[in-house]
Amino acid sequence: MLSASVLHLQKMLDICTDQAADIDIVVNAKKSSLFAVGKLFDNIDNLYLGTDVISWSENLKYLGLSFKAGKTLTVDFANLLRNFAANSICSHTKYASEITKLFLVESYCLPLISYGCEALKLNSYQIHQLNVRWNNAYRRICITTVESVKNLQFYCGRLDFTHLYVIRKLNFFVHCLIWII
Repeated sequence: MLSASVLHLQKMLDICTDQAADIDIVVNAKKSSLFAVGKLFDNIDNLYLGTDVISWSENLKYLGLSFKAGKTLTVDFANLLRNFAANSICSHTKYASEITKLFLVESYCLPLISYGCEALKLNSYQIHQLNVRWNNAYRRICITTVESVKNLQFYCGRLDFTHLYVIRKLNFFVHCLIWII
């Protein structure tokens, strides 16, 4: 449930508890958690599900993205970067051609690191981290020395992650404008 205030969230929890009791469903407060973002992040009272206290959580995982609680909503990319599977693809396809490896990395790994990025406001450090991962995938497949992959990406007709992010962001805004008009 989403609520703009803690008071309204408690009212919604009370309604859910009453409705669940009417249809003989027991809601377990230990399996529930609360997540807060905003100015008054530090001064939040406990909320109750029936008579049980619901615990506050520092992290929220929703649709594959991990968010951190705080005064502003931030995205945690640590789990996303850990799950980046370019190394796994390269180790299982050592006899495949470079083009095949690039196709697999673009098909399976790029969606992992770019999922939902157009709807999020990423800071320059986060974009840099994702760009480094993307460049390292190219470097691992095609180049054995530590040199720039910009030329390789250019000749393959590909973009680095920074430019992919900007294009996805622009497409997102264009689609939002189409819905408004």
